[in-house]
Amino acid sequence: MSQLSPTVSPHNFSRVLGFWANRLVGWLSGHWLAVLNTFFFLYVGLPFLAPLLLTANHARSANFIYWWYQFLCHLFPSRTYFIAGEQVCLCHRCIAIYGTISLGGIVFSFVRRSLKPLPPRWYLLFLLPMTLDGGMGLASELAQFVPMPLLSITTVVFITFVTILLYTQKQLTWPVIIFLACGVVAAGYLQFWGLHQSNLFLRNFTGVMFGLGTVWVAYPLLEEGFGEIQQETNARWTGQPGNGLYGKS
Repeated sequence: MSQLSPTVSPHNFSRVLGFWANRLVGWLSGHWLAVLNTFFFLYVGLPFLAPLLLTANHARSANFIYWWYQFLCHLFPSRTYFIAGEQVCLCHRCIAIYGTISLGGIVFSFVRRSLKPLPPRWYLLFLLPMTLDGGMGLASELAQFVPMPLLSITTVVFITFVTILLYTQKQLTWPVIIFLACGVVAAGYLQFWGLHQSNLFLRNFTGVMFGLGTVWVAYPLLEEGFGEIQQETNARWTGQPGNGLYGKS
């Protein structure tokens, strides 16, 4: 008599899948900072490794890195570093952004219990320098195809529309007003003083400001959210009632 092969019911499969999903979430809630720090360290470090691999005659490995990062960054030679005559496959601003996030994550590990998140409205002020530098640079390039007066008028009309909309929604806070006013000033600058050309200092400064603001606003919120998940996960494993993300069990 032949023996029937055992089968796995969908119910048991769902339970097993749920078990390992909970284990993964529980582990991630306790190690999320290490995961992000490792990711951003590799993300900003591999572009420097690629030219070193080329100089060491490891072209296949280097070319794989170059191939991957071509989808992540524009890689304009005038806006990237060079090592031993070979191009680093990440631009100045991206290196400043992700390098700051990587270093900021390390610093955050020492103040994670006490640092409060930056209010989102003030995050606009950290975003403002990069928006101005990048936006004015883009408008200057578009000026080759579109008359600058038309670009300036379109910008002012758009900012006016956004201002009225935010005012009617009672969302027109001081950081937002400063952010929008700088847009009007930038349009006037391009119209009356000429085109804007970014440089190494501006790209690095604006990238550092954006990266710093991103860590300040996001990491304390992640710490709070993952802390609640970890508390709830621990309560489920110990059988004690929890007051975490999912409420009392």
